[in-house]
Amino acid sequence: MTHRLVCIASLLAGLVLLPLPPATAAVLELQQFQLIDGTGAPLRPVQRLVAVDGRIVAIDDAGAVPEQMPHQPWTRIDLGGAVVMPGLIDTHVHVARFPETRARAKRILMAGIRGGVTAVRDLVGDARALSDLAREVDTGEWLGPTIVYSALFGGPDVFKGGPTAQMAPGMTPGTAAWARQIDADTDFRAVLLEARGTGARNIKIYGDLLPEQVNALTREGHAAGMLVTAHGTVFPTKPSELVAAGVDSLAHVPYLIWEAEDIVPDDYSARIRGRWTEIPADHPKLLALYRQMAARQVNLDATLFVYRNMQNYPGAPSAEWAKHAFIWGAEATRLAHQAGVPISTGTDWFEGLSEDAMPNTHQELQLLVEHAGFTPMAAIVAGTRNGARAIGKADILGTLEVGKQLDALVLDANPLDDIQNTQAIRRVIVRGELLSNRP
Repeated sequence: MTHRLVCIASLLAGLVLLPLPPATAAVLELQQFQLIDGTGAPLRPVQRLVAVDGRIVAIDDAGAVPEQMPHQPWTRIDLGGAVVMPGLIDTHVHVARFPETRARAKRILMAGIRGGVTAVRDLVGDARALSDLAREVDTGEWLGPTIVYSALFGGPDVFKGGPTAQMAPGMTPGTAAWARQIDADTDFRAVLLEARGTGARNIKIYGDLLPEQVNALTREGHAAGMLVTAHGTVFPTKPSELVAAGVDSLAHVPYLIWEAEDIVPDDYSARIRGRWTEIPADHPKLLALYRQMAARQVNLDATLFVYRNMQNYPGAPSAEWAKHAFIWGAEATRLAHQAGVPISTGTDWFEGLSEDAMPNTHQELQLLVEHAGFTPMAAIVAGTRNGARAIGKADILGTLEVGKQLDALVLDANPLDDIQNTQAIRRVIVRGELLSNRP
């Protein structure tokens, strides 16, 4: 008997046991389309893509479809040559702001997913609302985008007014685990662990912080398993000091101009006083910065849209500086891209002016092409693969490959011909589920 059991065990040890999908697994099969997979590879024809429970298991000859699936609902759609690309990722949104925090955030996210944005990184809002919304999406209560949200850290001046003082209604500004004031007595390990406890998986280093404080936040953030995003300059900490500290992303390309200044003020309000008409984007110190970022693959969340958008409101006190910041920022983005810096599509102003409007992520893509010298393919990679890497989801999002989550846009026109065609959406597919955009 013992010999028999040993023989059986030996046979089993040589087998590779592949679990079958559950009997009720949903299968979606897309047929006859042109694929932009998000990796930068050329457009190619695909006869068949199969996803099981939202994960891609086969694309033509790549992967395999499980054979034993007797009871599964199987949906087959012939796309008739349409273009399919990954869902877009916006790496810089703020949806959960006071007042009407939660309800407004859900409306924005639902409008965003109808407009083709299937994942977002919220760079700080009320984590209580964001935690609820992320959990509801993850458990399938409603079909929404993947949500990665952040905890913000800044010096005392950061929390004296403005949006940063409204991230935690009902609490003293700067005391919430997701919106924390840093001072000389801060226990960095403790505050980072508290931030992670909110469900945040990214930290945002905002302003009014010294290089040694940035170093501590970055070190403890990574130790807690979180990604680190910083403003392009964290007054008085320069961009090169942020990169040296090990941050994963820099946000707001116009702020990089302070790398070329001998002295950086410790006043965050100085961000609107950059010398964009005097210091060229190809200043030697800035070229060195782009090389430094490329070597470490630090993502640049350029946010061109928000600066261009300010110009649409003549008479606004911020319009003139924003005009110069946009022109300079577009050129800096072009140079950074040429140097090999990964660029993602963050808007800092995600929602359109109405619930029927497309999310502004499409405008960010367009600005990259029209003002920063990107090809349409490079812009699509920025809005998909690079975005997934920036938010820490590259293992499941950002490209349409076997093993990845099926978040996709079915388009009636080719965005490689005209980047505005990312808005020609026939259908949005989220986690393998169809969201119809028209009858």
